[in-house]
Amino acid sequence: MRQGRGKALNRAFKAASGEVLCYIDVDLATDMKYLEKLVRAVSTDGYDFATGSRMMPESDAKRPFKREFASRGYNFLVRLFLHSKLYDHQCGFKAFRRDALFELLGEIENEHWFWDTEILVRAQHKGYRVIEFPVYWRHGGSSKVNLAKDVKGMGSEIFRLWRELSFPLVVSGKGKVFLTAALAILILAFVATFLGASDILENVKQASFGTLVLASMVYCISWPMRGVRFQQILKRLGNQYGLGFLTGSIFISQSANVILPARIGDLSRMYILKKSKDLALTTSFSSLTVERVFDIVAITSIAILASSGAASRFELAPWMDYLIKLSGIAVVLFFSILFIVSFREGHTKNILKMEKSQSGLSGKIKDFASTFLHQLSVVAVRPSAFLAVTTSSLLIWGVDIFTCFLVLKSFPTVGVSTSTTYMISLIFLAVALGNIAKIFPITPGAIGTYEVALTAVFGLGGIKPEIGFTVAVLDHIIKNSITLIGGGLALSELGLRWGEVLCTDKDILKGESKVTQDNVKRT
Repeated sequence: MRQGRGKALNRAFKAASGEVLCYIDVDLATDMKYLEKLVRAVSTDGYDFATGSRMMPESDAKRPFKREFASRGYNFLVRLFLHSKLYDHQCGFKAFRRDALFELLGEIENEHWFWDTEILVRAQHKGYRVIEFPVYWRHGGSSKVNLAKDVKGMGSEIFRLWRELSFPLVVSGKGKVFLTAALAILILAFVATFLGASDILENVKQASFGTLVLASMVYCISWPMRGVRFQQILKRLGNQYGLGFLTGSIFISQSANVILPARIGDLSRMYILKKSKDLALTTSFSSLTVERVFDIVAITSIAILASSGAASRFELAPWMDYLIKLSGIAVVLFFSILFIVSFREGHTKNILKMEKSQSGLSGKIKDFASTFLHQLSVVAVRPSAFLAVTTSSLLIWGVDIFTCFLVLKSFPTVGVSTSTTYMISLIFLAVALGNIAKIFPITPGAIGTYEVALTAVFGLGGIKPEIGFTVAVLDHIIKNSITLIGGGLALSELGLRWGEVLCTDKDILKGESKVTQDNVKRT
């Protein structure tokens, strides 16, 4: 199986032990009389990177016009957009100082033909000493380059690398966290300014501290309930783990979701389950998927019931109605697909038996997908499992909503002229819509979007916007604070570090997934 030039080189260099590492194309297109010069440039002349060049004025290179034209055009674009001083980035005749190479390998994303360009461009960008010298080169005729496909791909890679080097804070992992956190702060600041920051501060002073403490204690109850639900899901998939461990792993992953955008924190739980319990990737992925789906089932059901209860007092805004319907449609589609998969399970198993002999990436993907769908159907479709997980989910979100109710009740002037039944219905709707909004993870932990959703619903229900916003902020602060504290304690108990579980480097899970591929068959 073709694994890509860059990936093959990475593996080869990591297996090598020399202080000077070099590679040459297998067709020996470059005259080997330059090999001594190549090695000497790094070993004794003080350069970090050395490369032969087919395009310097002194070079003697011959190849078909089509390839020559494409190569010169490509290298011109690299020089223009990536500010490289080199003439030729793709010549397969390079040497590297080991330490310098390994300092850069972690930053190299491309695993194919652009690898050479990226390593040389990043080396220059970082200030390493790079030398290029002319060589005698003849086209070997055995290249595996697909000219149309690879040139197009490398064009997009030029743009990708230009974007990363020009705007490092925007495209890096830390930069994405910074930008999404800044967006959350801007949303909160804009709403606070619009409603009146001084009024909001006065509202905070009026809140009953004792009731807020009670709300915090109530919210703590939801965490072991989350652990029990996750334990139920994994048990259905044939895995039995302690409640304390599972609750801790949930604390950590939810803490990561508070910090990282787009629910990337869910990867943290997959990492913890693999590292601590050697749980197969398919099983951790399917169990997390089931958990998220039943969260949506619970909050959608609550939103539908609450909206019908509040309909006598006010009419939902169009976006609220749209969110509820969209969530409901997503749930229906999900379970429809699973029911179809469940009914065809026997047929699918026969197909899998026929395909077991297949090798390669496509076979592994089919195996992974089939196992994943089977595991989802085991928990989500079978009546007993469905009822158990649905009940757990409704209880979890009931506690979450009751926490918000207590925060609202901490303000003595709220709800004086309204019945408790209506107030509960209003809070059910507000919290449900706030959490449905989390399906679209614009900011870390939906900070900002959650508060806006709750404030809007409270406003329709007759609660002053400045009070509704204050309630939403305090409610979210309580929940996120408990989450982060619990996550910190769980990390200490499991012997992990924040830097380890917050790492979004795809190579962590890629490395783990190689191990888990053998476990898929056992799941």
